[in-house]
Amino acid sequence: MPRLGRIVSTLLFCLLTLALAWSPAVAADLGEWVPGLRLTTFLSERVEYETNIFQVPSHSQGDVIFKTIPGILADYSFGSHSLSAGYRAEILNYVTLTSLNNTHHIAAGQLRLEFPRTLINVKDDFTRTSDPPGTELTGPILSTTNVLKPEGEYRLTPSFSVGPSFSWLYQRFDESSIATLIDRDEYLVGASVFWKFLPKSDLSLNYYYGWTTFTESSDRNYTQNSVTLALRGEITAKLSSTFRVGYTHQSADQSGQVAFSGWTTGGETVYRVTERTSISFATLRTSQASTDGRNPYFVTTSAMLSAQHQLLPKLLVGARVGVGMNDYPTKDTINGKTDWREDTFGLVGAQIGYDIQPWLRVGLDYLRTGRDSNFSSFNFVDERISGHVTVQF
Repeated sequence: MPRLGRIVSTLLFCLLTLALAWSPAVAADLGEWVPGLRLTTFLSERVEYETNIFQVPSHSQGDVIFKTIPGILADYSFGSHSLSAGYRAEILNYVTLTSLNNTHHIAAGQLRLEFPRTLINVKDDFTRTSDPPGTELTGPILSTTNVLKPEGEYRLTPSFSVGPSFSWLYQRFDESSIATLIDRDEYLVGASVFWKFLPKSDLSLNYYYGWTTFTESSDRNYTQNSVTLALRGEITAKLSSTFRVGYTHQSADQSGQVAFSGWTTGGETVYRVTERTSISFATLRTSQASTDGRNPYFVTTSAMLSAQHQLLPKLLVGARVGVGMNDYPTKDTINGKTDWREDTFGLVGAQIGYDIQPWLRVGLDYLRTGRDSNFSSFNFVDERISGHVTVQF
């Protein structure tokens, strides 16, 4: 407890120092030169203490991490169309484990074209990070991920529309032992029918055909067929949703290889209790590429409940709790034990944010994550406490 007290004191001191050191900056109104163009920049300084950097079952190593996060967002509107692009860097500096120092790069772009009866939307998300994707991999792991998603929608009547979609996921890992197993490209082509049953919400029936190719482990290649039902938009003034549920059947290209078939879910439902309070519930059930033994994939099922409350005009508090399970389809032998691997995982977190000025925000966050497996070598508990100061102009 004394150690935790010193950490909290250090975080508060850093936040106060940073907040007092900054003064407001004036943003250039680019709309004067280019009508419809809006530019937003921000800079955040985060101080974080993590108890188990490598998320191991024993002999954990903790460290203090300083994160400098500059970013920029540009929005350009022309008529009913819009184009946006954003970028942020996360510059990580460890106090003790300096070999882990790194810079993350996150970028996103979106083109939205709205015609009288046609909507075209193209999104691209790029991430270069050491944060592990999903819930199987742990510890700092360098990877590059890009997701491209063009889609269209054509309105047949005021209530019904149809449209195609496409997505391409590109994922590569720097560590060869991981790259050999799950470096891959995932392609998905879809067709949808939309029923607009309320002014701001619709129900859609979607069919997808996809194929996944692994760069080295080609014996894991597969194709898939999926059908989903999705609810999108504002159902009432207080309730909105992106929830979807469906069924996916995958077929392995190589005879004898296991493949996933089962129901899937995803998305989030948000309920605004009052103008100051909101509650959200998110679910996920899907298959993900695995690095575990002879298992080409695992099925992850999870749910998360979170809440936010505007306690005071400038003070926002929040909390979240999540649980989940990873199931593996094939028996594996690890450390002399043979069984089907089953992992349960969970998280508990809380945060508080205070707007000192419209352009200056400070906050504190706490997050505890853990995993419990029938193979004890995959167990871990990790805690993070962090403070941050963000300037936006």
